[in-house]
Amino acid sequence: FHAKASCNIIDGEPTLYTRLGEFIELAEKRGISTFLVTNGTLPMVLEKLDPLPTQLYVTTAGPTKEIFNDVLNPAIGNAWENFNRTLEILPSLDTRKVIRHTLVKDVNMPFIDEYAKMDGIAQPDYIESKGYVHVGQSITRLNQDNMPSHDYIVEFSKELASRLGYDFTSERRDSRVTLLCKDPTKRFINFSEIEERSITVS
Repeated sequence: FHAKASCNIIDGEPTLYTRLGEFIELAEKRGISTFLVTNGTLPMVLEKLDPLPTQLYVTTAGPTKEIFNDVLNPAIGNAWENFNRTLEILPSLDTRKVIRHTLVKDVNMPFIDEYAKMDGIAQPDYIESKGYVHVGQSITRLNQDNMPSHDYIVEFSKELASRLGYDFTSERRDSRVTLLCKDPTKRFINFSEIEERSITVS
């Protein structure tokens, strides 16, 4: 049995892991795709990361500095500035890139103008918008009223798609999530290609 995919899940922010590049390289040599999810507060790591993951996710805690800091409660004082630097360098990173918006009603939405501006700077291949779900530790500071409806997520996403020229590619109502693609023909990962590359570098 061969694993086809690996998600880099580390407690906290994975770009703090000093041997992240080594981990990705080991996975690549074994034909395993890698998915890295980051809050974007360490752009200097992403700029130097080699190799890059198969797919890079940058999550957006909020569309303004005040909301960003309130939601993320970052340990470093210039987290918002670093996050914006990540958006700026994203177009230069040669891998599949995803901006992920987790939308919380009455907290970080709608702010459509601000999100459209961020996405326009980042120029990701995909934009994933997902409604907040009232589970886990978040229930201590949020309530069920903070969960946006799926219809609202769809409305938000279609407005983003219209402004940015992306394709509204798919939605999943039970997960309250939508996907926008810059190029729908490149939506899926070619796992066979990744396995073939591993044979070459072995």
